[in-house]
Amino acid sequence: MKKKKSSQKAKVIHKPSFHREFGGPQRDKINIDEYPLISEEDQVSVQKLISENPQIFSKPVRVLTKEEQEANAKLFYEQANMILLEQEKDVDRAWIQTYSGRKFNPLKPVEEAIVIQDIAHALAMLCRFTGHVKKFYSVAQHSVLVSYLCNREDALHGLLHDASEAYLQDLPRPLKKSGKFENYRDYENTLQSMIYKRFGLDSQEPKSVKEADTLLLATEARDLMSPLHSEWKQPIEPISMKIEPLGPAEAKDLFMKRFFELKGCPDQYDHYLKYDAIR
Repeated sequence: MKKKKSSQKAKVIHKPSFHREFGGPQRDKINIDEYPLISEEDQVSVQKLISENPQIFSKPVRVLTKEEQEANAKLFYEQANMILLEQEKDVDRAWIQTYSGRKFNPLKPVEEAIVIQDIAHALAMLCRFTGHVKKFYSVAQHSVLVSYLCNREDALHGLLHDASEAYLQDLPRPLKKSGKFENYRDYENTLQSMIYKRFGLDSQEPKSVKEADTLLLATEARDLMSPLHSEWKQPIEPISMKIEPLGPAEAKDLFMKRFFELKGCPDQYDHYLKYDAIR
């Protein structure tokens, strides 16, 4: 009677995730015992295939001993781990220089390297809607307006709700909804939470900030875009105020004044101006 073949399949080596590849919190060293190159059952199948089909092979095939298989597997995994370590080093070596001259790695951010003047300057230089507006309109000005439209106790959250964009570019909505950029969004969320913490805020965005953001989106679409496409329906009516876009320098100044006001130290604004004038 023939033995019934087991349905058990050999374990395979899964490709490391984005987090593991780039040294994130989920990165673990590959374990030989956890992922053998080939199971004992499949090794028997290979031997049977060779013996039953000698015509396939021009030369006799020597099956490796268990010790030789283990040695080859060890070499394979050592090389795989070396590749992962080199990739991690590449990420460690990659960084951007911020406006204030700081070295900053958005994938491995350091809280102490986050400063408000870098955020204000970068957001003032970034245009909303990927630049598809009738006139330049900055993320900094948008942020200031959100801080006025949300609940008063959430105003600083509102001002900083897009602050991660100072270090990581915002993704257009179709890409965000595609499901193919989840790892990028994880980095973005981690950085955004760190920025909130840096300025003494809870890491969770308040509901009123999201509502204000949605309300302002409808207003921006009305005031800054070309005639809206018939399929772009706004879920809420825009506010009566008409938005007048500011240039980068004015938007940055407005952002900094609002920040110091919300932090309860408006007198620090003059100190900031002296610092910024040195640059």
